[in-house]
Amino acid sequence: MVSLPPRKISTSAASSKLDISPYQVLVQMGFPKKRVLKALAATGNRSVQLASDWLLTHVNDTALDSEEPREYILYVTPTGQLLSQIQEFREKSKSICGWNGAHNAPPHITIVPFFKASDEESLNLAVAVKHAVEKVGPQPSCPMKLETYVSPNFIGLFISEEYADYFKALSLQYVKEIQAKNLDPLVKSLHMTLAYHFDISAFDSLKSLASQLELPDIANWELRLYSRDPRFNNYQVYKVNQGYSPKASDELELVIGDFIYIEESQFDGSVDGWVHGTSWLTGISGFLPGIYVQRTAESDAWTLHRAISLGHKNCAECKSSDSETNTYTAMSNYPHEDAAGLAQEKSEETYQEWEKYWHEVQNDRSESILRITQGTSIDWKSSVGRGIGDSESSDSITTSTGTESNSRRWVFAMRHGERVDLTYGQWVPFCFDDNDTYIRKDLNMPLHLPERAGGSASYAKDTPLTRVGRLQARLVGEGLRLAGVPVAHVYASAALRSVETAHSFLEGLQPEAPVKIKVEPGLFEFKHWYMPGGMAPFMTPKELHKAGYNVDLKYKPYVEVDTEVSETLEQFYKRNELVIHSAVKDTAADGGNIIFIGHAATLDLMVYALKQFGKKRAESGYQISKNLLRVPYCALGAMRDKPWQVVSPPCPPSINSSSGRFDWKILLDV
Repeated sequence: MVSLPPRKISTSAASSKLDISPYQVLVQMGFPKKRVLKALAATGNRSVQLASDWLLTHVNDTALDSEEPREYILYVTPTGQLLSQIQEFREKSKSICGWNGAHNAPPHITIVPFFKASDEESLNLAVAVKHAVEKVGPQPSCPMKLETYVSPNFIGLFISEEYADYFKALSLQYVKEIQAKNLDPLVKSLHMTLAYHFDISAFDSLKSLASQLELPDIANWELRLYSRDPRFNNYQVYKVNQGYSPKASDELELVIGDFIYIEESQFDGSVDGWVHGTSWLTGISGFLPGIYVQRTAESDAWTLHRAISLGHKNCAECKSSDSETNTYTAMSNYPHEDAAGLAQEKSEETYQEWEKYWHEVQNDRSESILRITQGTSIDWKSSVGRGIGDSESSDSITTSTGTESNSRRWVFAMRHGERVDLTYGQWVPFCFDDNDTYIRKDLNMPLHLPERAGGSASYAKDTPLTRVGRLQARLVGEGLRLAGVPVAHVYASAALRSVETAHSFLEGLQPEAPVKIKVEPGLFEFKHWYMPGGMAPFMTPKELHKAGYNVDLKYKPYVEVDTEVSETLEQFYKRNELVIHSAVKDTAADGGNIIFIGHAATLDLMVYALKQFGKKRAESGYQISKNLLRVPYCALGAMRDKPWQVVSPPCPPSINSSSGRFDWKILLDV
C-alpha cells in the first residue's frame, strides 16, 4: 500500500472557518444582504443569534427594507457615585414636576451629536470608539470641579477645564477615526443636563434640589456609542407592563418588557384610552390599551454599540488626598471586586439567552426540552425585553471596610438556585410514571422527590432545584463562611425551590449554633404572573420537615398567601415589605445577620423596603426592576444598617454555563 504523504495545511486555510463573520454566516443562512446589515446594526453587532432573532421577529415590519440609515451619538457617561447622585436628583425631580427632557436619556455629556451612517459602517463606528480612547489615553486623575448652572429653563453641570479638554480631544479623535467630513464634534460648553423643558412653576423646587447635590471630586466615566431608529425621533417611548393578545386585526400584541413608540398626540386625542403605537420588538404597528404601558426613557429603545471605561492617568499638578470610604474607587476593598470584567462577555450572552429561554419555556409553554434530541437547534422566539417597570434612583455607593463598627448588621437577599422546570421545560410528564412515582431521567435532576399533597401536579407548578442548583446555594453559604460572616436568621419563600436553596445554603455555611429555616409565604413572587396557569399549594412545614429540610416548625409566618387569588403590584410589594421590616425589627434584640432567600425580585425588594424602613407612605411607588432578568441563580445582594446602605457582598459571585455572574452594583439603581 502506498503511504499517504503528509499534507501541509496553510495558516490561511486553517483559520478560514474561524474568520467567518456574522454577516457571512447570516447570508449563508439565506437572509438578504441588506436585511442582514440592518439586523446587525440594530443589535449592535453582538452575535449571529441576536441578529437572526431580530430578522425573524421583524419579518412583518413594513420598514424592514427601508434604506433610511440609523442615527448614532457618542456620549461620555458617569459611573459610580456621581451617577447615583444624578439619578437620585432626576427621580426626585420627576416627583416634583413630572417628566422633563432630561429623563429621556441616561446622565451624559454629548461629545459627538447625532449623525447618520449606513448599516455597513456600524461595526467600524464601534471599533473607532476603542481606537479613539487608545490614542487619546485615560482620563485625568485630578479632582474634577463640577459647576452647577441654573436658569428658568435649564439646570445642569459644567465641567472643569482639564476634563473638558480631555473630552474634546476624544470627540475630535473619534470624528477623525470615522473620517466624517460633514460632522462637527462638540467642543464648546460641555455639560451634563440635570433638568430642562420643565414647567416654570417647578423652577424654585428644582433649583433648591440642585443646591443639595453633594458631588464627588473624582468620578469614573465611560465612552458610549448609541444608535436609534430615526423614524421615531419625535415619539415617546413606553414600556409594556402587562401583556395583551389582539382581539382585532388592527390591534397590537403586547409582550411584557417590549417598548412601544407612541406619538404624544395619541394620548391627548384618545377618547377611549386606546392609542396607536409601534413595537420595538417586532416593528409592527397597531392599537393598544394605554393603561398597559408606562412611559420610560427614549434611550431604553436605543442600541448600545460600544462602552469603554475611561481609566485614570497620573496628574503631576494634582496633590493626592485621602478619600472617604464611600467613594466609587473604594468599592474594590474586597479582593473579588477588582474582577468586574471577569466572564463579562459570557454573562452578557447568558442573560440574552436567558430572556429568550424564559419566554419560550415559561410564557409560551413550549414543547419540553426533553423532547429535543442532542444537537438539534431550537428556533427560539426572540425576547429582548429587559424587565417590567422602572426602578427608583440609587443612593450613594458605599462599601464596608474593616474600619466599620462590628455592630452594623448584614442583611442579605438571595435568589434561589437553578430550577428544574426552566432547565428541562415540561419535565413532569417524562419523570412520573402511571403510579405518580418520580423517576430520575437526568443526572442533574433530584435523586428523589418527597411526598407532597397533589403529587406530580403540584411539582409541575412548584418546581424543585436541580443538583446544580443545590450546589450553587451551598457555594454561597461556603463563601460567607470563608469570609467570616455568620448568618443567624434565615427566611425563605414558601416556594420549594427557595426552601431547598436555604437548606443547601446552610449546609455550606455550617453555622456554629443551629439555624433553622423560617418558611415565609410573604416572600413569594408576584402572584399575578402565575394566575394564567394556576399555582400549587405550598408544601407545609410538616411536609418539608418530614422530607428532611431544616425548617423551623415553631415559626409563625408574618403573611399567609392565598394561592388561588391574584394581587396587584402594590399588594405584592407591601407583603414583602411587611416581612422584611418585621424580620429586621423582631431580630434586633437578638442581633445577628439576616438572609432572605426568595426570587429574582427579592434582591431589589430588600433594597427598596429597607430604604423605606421607618418611613410612612400611603403608596410605595414600587416597580419591578428593569434588571430583573439580569439576576442569575443564587445572586447575592447585601446591605448594612446604621444607616442602610447597599454594599458589596463579602464573598465573590459565581458563574457557570447556565447562569451569569451577578453584578451587585445593579442594586444601586433601586
